[in-house]
Amino acid sequence: MERYSSNLTLFYVIFLPVFTWVFLLASTLGAFLGPVLNSEIYISDYTRYAVLTLLILMSVFNIFFALRLKRLEADDEKIYISNYFKHTIMPIDNIRSVMITDLFIMRIARIQFVKRSYWGHTIKVLERENLLQKYCEAHQIPVVKRPG
Repeated sequence: MERYSSNLTLFYVIFLPVFTWVFLLASTLGAFLGPVLNSEIYISDYTRYAVLTLLILMSVFNIFFALRLKRLEADDEKIYISNYFKHTIMPIDNIRSVMITDLFIMRIARIQFVKRSYWGHTIKVLERENLLQKYCEAHQIPVVKRPG
């Protein structure tokens, strides 16, 4: 069994959301409640809303990108999909196609399934060093490449 997702998946799924939400929530609470609790503290409205905007933008990024990434491992007969909390096994016959989007610093693979899986009809994976594409070509899985 070999891993076909990038090591950055762990960073995007676990560390980035936890760090940003803890840090930015504490900063937002401090920016809005600091002047209320202590009259000697002054924080401008620009700073307050900048921190709040950053919290909202990072939350949208985490929810719609980072938390949807999956870890992917595979052997000759099955693929193993995980979000680091729940693990599932699926036969490779259930893969309809793989669409790879080549961005500047990473490659995102979108895997479509024939039958709905626990994760839905599609999953997104950060590809590790073009290994997923080579695996798909070796097992006759259709690969579509899109430029970023």
